[in-house]
Amino acid sequence: MYYDYPEEEFYPESEYQEQIDALKEAIKKSVKSEILEEMNRLREENEKLQGIKEHFEEVKKDYEKKKDECDRIARNAEYNAKKMRLADLMKDHKVIKWKIAWEYVYGPKCDKCDSDREVEVKLPSGKTVKDSCGCKTDSKRYYYPKRYILSEFTDRYGDGRITAHYSEENSRNKQDTYYELYTCTVCDNFTDAKKKKAIENLSDEVRSILFNEEEECQKVCDKLNEGLGNFLYKNNGESIKEYLKMAKGE
Repeated sequence: MYYDYPEEEFYPESEYQEQIDALKEAIKKSVKSEILEEMNRLREENEKLQGIKEHFEEVKKDYEKKKDECDRIARNAEYNAKKMRLADLMKDHKVIKWKIAWEYVYGPKCDKCDSDREVEVKLPSGKTVKDSCGCKTDSKRYYYPKRYILSEFTDRYGDGRITAHYSEENSRNKQDTYYELYTCTVCDNFTDAKKKKAIENLSDEVRSILFNEEEECQKVCDKLNEGLGNFLYKNNGESIKEYLKMAKGE
């Protein structure tokens, strides 16, 4: 005899479904755990690589910085060596030029004020203050020749033209003046015609000219000083001419 039992009774769905669901969940957790572990591993590896990259960039920058510093020191050493050789070669044969310089000058100073041309004034309140003395004047310029000495040669423009540098003698700032050397012909930045025109007109350009002789420079200074009148003193009352003599060691 054959009995027909319901399928759901012979294969209880709830029992196997729970096992299947549990297996699925276990698989999901396992896969998720593996994925998370791999992601963490890759993240750590990436962080290490990023650290190495950043460190490499720092090392590279430090290397470039030190290389530039070494190059600069080498250039300076070469420059100083050349300059010393030139100074040694020319110590007994100085090439000298003269350039117009200037100092502020004032009118005569009286003997009642201090070195700043100020006097003490007593106010009605009894308070003492300083005031400008009557001898205090506006300033003018007194022009005079200043000596410049050839200090070095350079290819300043990189086009084969050699530039001669003249340094102001005993100057703290060592401000250089330049003129050009073409083969064996020495000339400054002015052509003869331009120099002559600047001297005749006493234009501002005349103060940039390098003169071969002090007397030649002094003549131009005398023209520039015309009209000074009695404005021949420093603010402290010292004669400008005596001041310049002392500055030259005369």
